Amino acid sequence: MKDTIEWLRHLESTLKKNHDQHYEIYLSQVDSTSIEVKNQQIECFTTAQTKGLALRILKDNRMGFSYATEFTNESIDQIIARALTSARYAAPDECNGFPSMTGPLPELDLLDDLGYALPKEAKIEKLKMIEKEALSYDRRITKVRKASYHEQMVKKHLINSYGGSRTHQNTLFSASIVVVAEEKKDSQTGWDFAFSRHYQELETDSIGRSASLEALGLLGAQSSPSLRGPVVLDSGVSYQFLTILAQSFLAESVHKKKSLLRGQLHRKLFSDRITIIDDGLYPGGMATAPFDGEGIVRQCTPLVEQGVLIQFLYDTYCAKKDSARSTGNASRGSIMATPNVGYSNLFIQKGSVHPADMIASVTKGFLVNEVMGMHTANPITGDFSLGLTGFLIKNGKTITPVKGLALAGNIITLFKNVLQVGNDLRFYGKVGAPTLMIDAMEISGT
Repeated sequence: MKDTIEWLRHLESTLKKNHDQHYEIYLSQVDSTSIEVKNQQIECFTTAQTKGLALRILKDNRMGFSYATEFTNESIDQIIARALTSARYAAPDECNGFPSMTGPLPELDLLDDLGYALPKEAKIEKLKMIEKEALSYDRRITKVRKASYHEQMVKKHLINSYGGSRTHQNTLFSASIVVVAEEKKDSQTGWDFAFSRHYQELETDSIGRSASLEALGLLGAQSSPSLRGPVVLDSGVSYQFLTILAQSFLAESVHKKKSLLRGQLHRKLFSDRITIIDDGLYPGGMATAPFDGEGIVRQCTPLVEQGVLIQFLYDTYCAKKDSARSTGNASRGSIMATPNVGYSNLFIQKGSVHPADMIASVTKGFLVNEVMGMHTANPITGDFSLGLTGFLIKNGKTITPVKGLALAGNIITLFKNVLQVGNDLRFYGKVGAPTLMIDAMEISGT
C-alpha cells in the first residue's frame, strides 16, 4: 500500500506528462488528540487524522483548483480532471502564478515527536492536576466548567512544476481551563490557557491559579456611573482590538477596499509608542513555520514603526498585482481552499512599563479585563461599541470590580491615543499584545 508521499509523487509524475501547464501540489496530514476532564473524570477523549492533497493547475493564465481526501488511482485521476475543468472556466489573470521556492529554509525548533509519543495516560493525569489545583486554590472556586488538553502533529509537503520542493513537520500542545467562583449569590467565571511546541515546556502549573484569580477578582462587581479618564487594557483585551485591525494589513483587503488602512501607507496613524510586527519565524509561535502556503520562506515583517504604517502583507498573487514582493504570507486554512494572504504571528511590540506601574500612575480611571461584543466591531471603518468589565482605579489602586459599562470609539483613534505600552507581551493564538494604557476616554455607566 502506498503511503501519502508516494501518492504525492504519483500525482506529480502524472502531471509531468503534460508540458503545456504548470502545477502546484500540497499534501497535508494532521494527527490530533483532544481530552476534556470534569470532576476528575474523562468527559471527552477523541483522536483524529485528516489528510489530503490539494492541486492547483495554471494553464493560459487560468488557475484551476481541486482536492482529494482519499488516495486511490481513481481519486488521482479525478483531482486532475476537476482542476483542469476549473481552469477552463476560470477568468485569465496575469497575476496568477507559482513561486520558484528558491533559497534554504531556516532551522526552527518546532517538532517534539517524543512528547507527542508519550502515553496519553500521563496527559490525562496532567489535566486532572490542573483541575485539582484550581479547585483547591480557594473555597469560593466551586466548580471547573471545563479543563481541556489538545495536541497535534502536522506534516506538510509542497511541490510545483518549477522544481520547488518543501517539507515541514511540527507539533503543538495546549491546555485551558474555565472556573466558576461563587459568593453571596454572585457568580463569576475565569479562564486561562497555555500552549507550546514542546510538551515539557507546556506551562500548566499556573493556569488554574490565574483563572481562579480572574474569577475571584470579579466577585461583587457593581455598576458604576459614567466617568472620563485613562483606560488600561490588559493584554487579553489589547489583543482583541489588534485582531480587528489585523485584517487591514492584508494586501487583499486593501485591493478589495475592505481595509481601513487603504491609502495610508507611510503615514503616521498611531501613537509613536506603537510598533506592530508580523513574524512568521517567531520562536515557538503558533503560526511559526519555515515556509508559507506557497513555499516562500517566512520572514519578519514590520508593519507599523513608531506609529507609521510602512508595509502590507503579501502572497504571490497580491504582490504581482502591486509590483511588490511576497512577504511570505500565503496562508492555507485547509486543503479544501486555495491559499490566500494572511497574517502569521502578528503582535504589538512590547514596551518597558510594568502593568502595575501603569495603574499606579492613574489618579482616576478604569482597568478593562473583559469586553463583550468585539465581534460587532466594524473592521472596515474601525468603529466599535462594547460592553466592559473590569476595575475602577483610584489614586493608583484598583478599588472596585465593576460591570455593565460601555465604551464606544474607533480603533484607529484608540491606538493613536496609546500613552504607555506594557512589558507583558502575550500571544492568544496567532495574535499577541501587551497591556496598553490609553489617554482619557469616556466610559458610559448607569
